[in-house]
Amino acid sequence: MWTAIVLIVMAAIAGEAWRHHTRARSSSSDKQETDRLEQRIVELETELRDRIETLERIVTDDKSDLKRQFDHLDKTG
Repeated sequence: MWTAIVLIVMAAIAGEAWRHHTRARSSSSDKQETDRLEQRIVELETELRDRIETLERIVTDDKSDLKRQFDHLDKTG
């Protein structure tokens, strides 16, 4: 009788350990994916800020400078 109880307790502990192991493994891959996506968002935000600054400069500059800015954007884009 005691042997059966010990075996059941050991099986329950092993099952919980396995479940914990699989959850920990899956959460680490989720964290890596989240970190990668956060980095991509930061890159896109930086690029958009640069573009907005360029557009603001074009709008606020004189018309003579406007043609030069468009030419510069054509060459880089």
